[in-house]
Amino acid sequence: MSEVLVKHSIKTVARQTGLSPHVIRAWEKRYQTVRPTRSEGKQRLYSAADIDRLTLLRQATGAGFSIGTIASLPLESLQSLLANAERGVSSVGGSRGMTSNLSGGASRGFGEVEEVGFPKTSDIPRFPFAVPDPSLEGAFGFLEGAFEAVLRMDSAALEGLLERASVAMGQMRLLSELIIPLVERIGDGWLTGQVKVAQEHVATAVLRTFLGNIARPIALHPRAPVLVVTTPSGQLHELGAIIVAAAATSMGWRVVYGGACLPAEEIASMSIQQGARAVGLSIVHPTDDPVLPQELKLLRRLLPGATRILVGGRASSAYQFDIDAIGAVRVGSLEDLRSQLNQLRGEPPPARLAVDEEVLELKGNRAFSAVTEALRR
Repeated sequence: MSEVLVKHSIKTVARQTGLSPHVIRAWEKRYQTVRPTRSEGKQRLYSAADIDRLTLLRQATGAGFSIGTIASLPLESLQSLLANAERGVSSVGGSRGMTSNLSGGASRGFGEVEEVGFPKTSDIPRFPFAVPDPSLEGAFGFLEGAFEAVLRMDSAALEGLLERASVAMGQMRLLSELIIPLVERIGDGWLTGQVKVAQEHVATAVLRTFLGNIARPIALHPRAPVLVVTTPSGQLHELGAIIVAAAATSMGWRVVYGGACLPAEEIASMSIQQGARAVGLSIVHPTDDPVLPQELKLLRRLLPGATRILVGGRASSAYQFDIDAIGAVRVGSLEDLRSQLNQLRGEPPPARLAVDEEVLELKGNRAFSAVTEALRR
């Protein structure tokens, strides 16, 4: 007897399982936890069985089991594993007590990271596949701990957790599996009212300082390609831009960070002065800014033709038509960014056109304003 299978979007799955979309995708790619189908538009579609499996995996990792060692277990084994864990019975018949501590504390050693909500090594049941691995368990646990610190407005706890995570995870994994999901979660919480303005401001201040330190290179090749990173006029949220700056720096790019809310003229001037190979723009909110399309068009006109424009951020998809219209590239993930930067690195830098110097001389006077106003029209 055939059964019509209802398929669910990743957003629905995230809501029902308690996992972020990023963690769901990461587990799927790294451990093949589930195998969703694809819609005609290439969007992931999950079954009810996928949701059940991901829910059990979240519960098991929360109880202290490494995702890397339980990802391939069948559903029945996961259910049995959790049942035994709840009863406090180990595989050899011993008993134990489960502990969870999200309030912080010093790292106690291998597999004993209490501040991120995982049990101590001595409290983990001795199943053959329950091998403590903080480098795998840490991503989910660090995320939960960081978000709890944001809600408590505990900047010291958030700073300490980020520092420990950077040691345990490495820079690129830190960005993709902790920083980006945390920023997304804060943004979602802000939109739904779970995260208050004051809590967001505390988190932003801590993350800005932390990411700024990552984005400050120790040494770069003198011919390292230049990437200008900023948010366009009207875009006040800059964490996405700082994440891009940190990621590009780790890939050997010389990043010139312009801060938030720069008009097209300023972005173009900075890019021309620095001989930038590309400009990275972060667009987070809102999704219906009537001025932004004109800013993008103006920026494209002012930049040398060889200078690429990369556009990312959670609201960037709302401007896909405008991004395509100026020949820019929308970057949907950190992997997309890595791919684009690697491709651009192999291309020659943009030629410094004679008109560039003229634009720089005009900048700041009425003639320049008149030219750019004409271009806006």
